[in-house]
Amino acid sequence: MSAVSEVLKSTGFELALIVDDAFDDVPIAADLAMDEEAWTIFMDDVSTDVDVVEEAFPEYHEKDANELRASDHFVRAMYGLRTKLRPDLWNTLFGGYERDRAADRDFLEKLAGRLSAAGLQVKTAGRNLPEDAHECSIIFADLFLGAAQQDFDVDKSIRRLGELMAGRENAPPAVVLMSRSPRLQDKKERFRDDAKMVGALFRVYRKQDLLEGSTVETVLERLATHHADAVRVAAFLAAWEAGLGGAASEFMKLMRRLDLSDYSKIREVLLDVEGQPLGSYMLDVFDRILQHEIEGHVPTISAAQELNAIDPAKYPAPYIAGSSDLQDLVARSLWQNAERLKVTGNTAGMPVSFGDVLVRRSSLDRAALPTVPEDLPDVLVVLTPACDLVRSPDKRRVLLVGGALKALENKTWRYKTKGVTTPIVQFANQPRMSIEWDLDDQRMLKRDELADLIRQEGPYSVGLRLRESNALELQQRMLSDMGRVGLLSKMPFTFPVEVLMFTTDGEGKPKALELPITTRDGGVCITGRDSDGNDLTRLVLTEPSVDEILSVIPKIEETQVHTRTKDTLKRLQASTSFRSLLQRGLEAPTATAKGTFKPLKVPAEKKEDEEKQTDEVVGLIARNPEWPLTLSTNEQKSGALIIILNDLEPHAVMIGDAAPVSEPVSVEAAGDVVP
Repeated sequence: MSAVSEVLKSTGFELALIVDDAFDDVPIAADLAMDEEAWTIFMDDVSTDVDVVEEAFPEYHEKDANELRASDHFVRAMYGLRTKLRPDLWNTLFGGYERDRAADRDFLEKLAGRLSAAGLQVKTAGRNLPEDAHECSIIFADLFLGAAQQDFDVDKSIRRLGELMAGRENAPPAVVLMSRSPRLQDKKERFRDDAKMVGALFRVYRKQDLLEGSTVETVLERLATHHADAVRVAAFLAAWEAGLGGAASEFMKLMRRLDLSDYSKIREVLLDVEGQPLGSYMLDVFDRILQHEIEGHVPTISAAQELNAIDPAKYPAPYIAGSSDLQDLVARSLWQNAERLKVTGNTAGMPVSFGDVLVRRSSLDRAALPTVPEDLPDVLVVLTPACDLVRSPDKRRVLLVGGALKALENKTWRYKTKGVTTPIVQFANQPRMSIEWDLDDQRMLKRDELADLIRQEGPYSVGLRLRESNALELQQRMLSDMGRVGLLSKMPFTFPVEVLMFTTDGEGKPKALELPITTRDGGVCITGRDSDGNDLTRLVLTEPSVDEILSVIPKIEETQVHTRTKDTLKRLQASTSFRSLLQRGLEAPTATAKGTFKPLKVPAEKKEDEEKQTDEVVGLIARNPEWPLTLSTNEQKSGALIIILNDLEPHAVMIGDAAPVSEPVSVEAAGDVVP
């Protein structure tokens, strides 16, 4: 039994379904729609065979040429006249279709053979899916993308994909999407988003590429290996979507029980005394009630529990280029939506609310208010409790704490920080920044002083509002470290990088490796922390890049590298742990590593007499090095594979309708060794 067969059997992959229109016995009008010339010739020449045509399709004279071309019944009738129409006439209309169908059938037979050889039972289907399609572990599907490649063709493909997945949202099969179209790869993101698929559950291939080398076997192994964990993610998302709908329905039933009189009484007996407006109060209450309903959705809770079973040791390389924008998720978890500020926070006349962050106008626009003293902090956060803000507003002094805005980029962001930091803030039409709070910078201002501070011509404006739990953390940290409120750990941050790879030539100089896919896709450096709380950065590459790199490494010939490099090259080409780590994510230098080369270490093959597994060097890695690249004598020994990461320039992420200020560009690299 082959290694692929063992993986398939151990993960429960038994039945494969191949769906392709080439399995249909009769074409439809859409199959011939793009052959304008063939239709024109056929309609001009069919008059000599009109009797035969009318016998097969009596409505022939009742429809014009365009109606006939769009009629599946007419196409079916003409296709059935293969032995009755003149051969040249029949071939004019159906010759191209028959040739494409024959080529597809040849491909499909080879594909079925490869799947069978891998130990799968294979079923086939045309446009009509078999009743037992839901029993198949993996589906290879032709997406029927029209030859015109218009939007409606893609929409049709997505609907088709939805049919394949219908009813299996909680336990979806693995899907390989196939097409002759060269543009299929460009639609991966749209298939994922519009068809509501998890990237680890599907692949997209041109038919001519799928059978090359061991691609089929590699795809099967990867999809099967990660299928259980990918299904957990898919089930979690499906449960959330269903739970949101159910929670919203139950939530609205509860809320409709409150009538106008209830709103009036709430305001009369509570809010007027507290000085809090009805709209703001009800938004807060409704938020909590909806959250309560979501937390009570049993399938969502069960699916969330299942996420704990995901095996980090099987972490796959992402199939779609780039990683999720985790920074955006962090920002949404920390900050209320900016539109929330439009609802008045209190009726006592206090111009701010708990958690409001006042941003100095000149810190966002240096041309604004040039007379403002620069010793004013970039931001101030309101930390006076909400209830106190509405009591005795004329006498109340509001507590504010100052902070400094810092550029949020690869060289400045750290998971482990000193002091108190809000990791991300996104002001309208500004690049992302973080806030370093100075808990010693405390200010007590009266209501009028605050109003003057944030008036239209004042030095500050209310930019955003922290969520209550995050504002409370700041408040508690200021009051006492012992009173700190525990919160969710910050999610790791991601930074895009250009990825270049080299080996050494006979003289020990870096020699570029031809890796067009890796150059195109680049990579992502994701920074979190290790068990000691220190920064930990990993390089994440796309699956096509991983495949490309792994295919190039065995082709590096020992006779072509420097003599000092040969031993490292042998270790690199024999290393199974390098292959695994390349897919899971290689440890990478931080952005402040000064561009020096670091040994690329991977676990060595453990020997029987060894108690502890050791590491071995298989290459070098550097981040933002100086150009041109030069290797010392000692570095040449490790230069079998040289990975260069160049951080892409940060760019503004605009909030709202404004267009981006700039696009990310690669760090400029000069020198003869740059491909």
